Amino acid sequence: MTTGHDYKTNARRLRDALAGEGIAISHAKALELVARQEGVRDWNTLAARPNDTKAEEAAGGVPFAVGETVSGTFNGNPAKGRVIGLEETIKPDLWRVTVAFNPPVDVSTSKLFSSERRRIQMVVGADGRSRRLTGTETGVMALSRA
Repeated sequence: MTTGHDYKTNARRLRDALAGEGIAISHAKALELVARQEGVRDWNTLAARPNDTKAEEAAGGVPFAVGETVSGTFNGNPAKGRVIGLEETIKPDLWRVTVAFNPPVDVSTSKLFSSERRRIQMVVGADGRSRRLTGTETGVMALSRA
């Protein structure tokens, strides 16, 4: 398991090694390079990634990880996308998740009107279901790892 502290140590080592070769980079640039080595787009994405997703899942913790592909339903319509944001709420076992849908999802419940959205933010439990229920069996959103 790699932690944020380990990533920062790796960035310092990379920066020192490059300095020894006559290449000067900032600590921020070193962090970005370490993130790329870990297969994510930038340092913020790497820092937001849970340290040990499987351990947290077993404990009933974080439902998703940033960068993870998810699929399920939104207002009964099929939805597929990628988690681009995740934060813990003040209530235990509830998470605010931001999903970028591709293709866009129709958020309307009316058959007479259509409204597609590419990005949605919802509060979900560890089961991936939204907690603001609208009277439907599944709530507004029900997602799981794809």
